[in-house]
Amino acid sequence: MRFAFEEAAIRPEDLELGRTEYLIPDFLVAEAITMIYGAASQGKTWFMYALAKELARRDSVEKIIYIDLDNPKRQLVDRRVRELLLPCQKISYLTKSSLRLSPTELLEAMDKEAYGRNYEGVVMVFDSTRDFVPDTKNDAQAKRFMERMKSLREAGATVLLIHHATKSGRVIDGSVEFVRSADNVYELRQKLRSGSKIHYALKVENDRDPIKDMAFCVDTESYALSEEDDSYVAMDAAEEAFVKAVLAALGSEAMHQSALLAKMGKARDDKTARKLIEKYQGRFWDYRVDGRKKLYYAL
Repeated sequence: MRFAFEEAAIRPEDLELGRTEYLIPDFLVAEAITMIYGAASQGKTWFMYALAKELARRDSVEKIIYIDLDNPKRQLVDRRVRELLLPCQKISYLTKSSLRLSPTELLEAMDKEAYGRNYEGVVMVFDSTRDFVPDTKNDAQAKRFMERMKSLREAGATVLLIHHATKSGRVIDGSVEFVRSADNVYELRQKLRSGSKIHYALKVENDRDPIKDMAFCVDTESYALSEEDDSYVAMDAAEEAFVKAVLAALGSEAMHQSALLAKMGKARDDKTARKLIEKYQGRFWDYRVDGRKKLYYAL
């Protein structure tokens, strides 16, 4: 016995496209919904700018649609979006002022185009979810939005969502439907900011694909994105504070370890401090030999 709807059943060859492919190894899966959330002032948009610019270099990415309904024009000017993102031919940057559609109308228009493989090779960035979901705590609204994201994904799009954490910064803000429907979820934390460079740790909070905790550095002067040692992810608050104190003490100077420790208010024989200086040597600071001693300087 056979039924008419069985014609929609997939065949073995249909799953040839089902292999996990990465746009960035171990981190960003192609044709998946990836949510990156974090507390306020963690630099989520800086990170997404650098990620968009990096993805624009990939041959497998044909277009990046960056939908920014969160940041006013003056911030785009301050962050040099005109110079660093808009010249990229692959990037289409949409804002509230450039759109003639409401967020709901925009989603409907995108959904109408979500058929077949129409969005293959397209990366879509939504900055941020709260600008598309009026009440992020409303399960029905969150589910409706995420169903739209699934439609985009099934048409071949790679979907990136910027989401917010609660005021405590410990969990995502709003409905559990966001996490349930996303393929992969990362918590983003800014570990350190030194000059124009921001160091990030991204910890896997939920995953359907084989992804890992990651650490990246973004240069806000160029939007250059570089991967770092994943030990940054495990850096605790005490180590973060220590690294910041060393960099503040060094400034633009170079000094011997004893002078550095003294400036930080540490004893010369502080073994913990000496171990941490050695641990992060070559990452945040380095040294050159000065006679028999090491002269440390910030990188």
